[in-house]
Amino acid sequence: MNKLSKAKRAKILHLLCEGVSMRSIARLEAVSINTVNKLLVAAGETCRQFHNEHVRNVPITTDVQCDELWSFVYAKDRTIRTETLVAPPAEEGMGSIWTFTAIDAHSKVLLSYRIAKRRDSVSAIGFFEDLKLRIKFGETMLSICTDKLEAYWVAFCLLFLDLDSPIQLQQIRKGTTSDHSTAYVERHNLTIRMANRRYSRKTNAFSKIVANHKASMHLFMVYYNFIRIHQTLRMPPALYAGLTDTLYDFPMLVDLIDANEPQPKKPGPTKGTKYRPRTSRAKRVVLE
Repeated sequence: MNKLSKAKRAKILHLLCEGVSMRSIARLEAVSINTVNKLLVAAGETCRQFHNEHVRNVPITTDVQCDELWSFVYAKDRTIRTETLVAPPAEEGMGSIWTFTAIDAHSKVLLSYRIAKRRDSVSAIGFFEDLKLRIKFGETMLSICTDKLEAYWVAFCLLFLDLDSPIQLQQIRKGTTSDHSTAYVERHNLTIRMANRRYSRKTNAFSKIVANHKASMHLFMVYYNFIRIHQTLRMPPALYAGLTDTLYDFPMLVDLIDANEPQPKKPGPTKGTKYRPRTSRAKRVVLE
């Protein structure tokens, strides 16, 4: 099977993380858009596993800030309601989609994320369940700062009130003066929209299927935490938080993708030999 060089695949992944659309990448690198899409899907699965394995027991010194980010897949809700779709829907997940994110206010590590269809209690509970696995709880008071969405309060009461460590939920209305806020995570929403083309507003580069939307977010997670140099920290957030002692780059990410790919199967016997005889048409019709 033909495969792009390591340097070219690394450059394609870098462009995907710098706000360049898939078709633009296909033109710039003179490759098929299907090649870009396959690389995105493979990178997304590898990055999902990498994030799940390495972002654990993160020490929190100040606050954890949470927020949700709106986007859409295939078509906006108003287009679906008015039934003005030009083509039939690609899948049932079309319409508005929400990305829940949680960031450590000190190390700027993107702790957890969840892509959900609705901004309700069920989505918030799943989001907080994953967040609970990422935090290293201690004896100091931990504050989880969110907006006034009621779903956060329901999820917090269900998952965090039984902990032995001190923890509190701070729900801050935008513009309120307080020691706790959601300023960092709201600023990080802009980082996502600038780096991930699928989140840009007023563009035709939006996601057409949910699977690719999730894969792009998996890729951005690893890029932001382990590869991208934070302008304030002067290093990747994961390196600053002590989650790793390695400064990753895109060629190293390509190596991880190759290591995660399944080994090719040994080809079987050729059809028409004594080891694999041809099936007659009559028998084939019966088997069908």
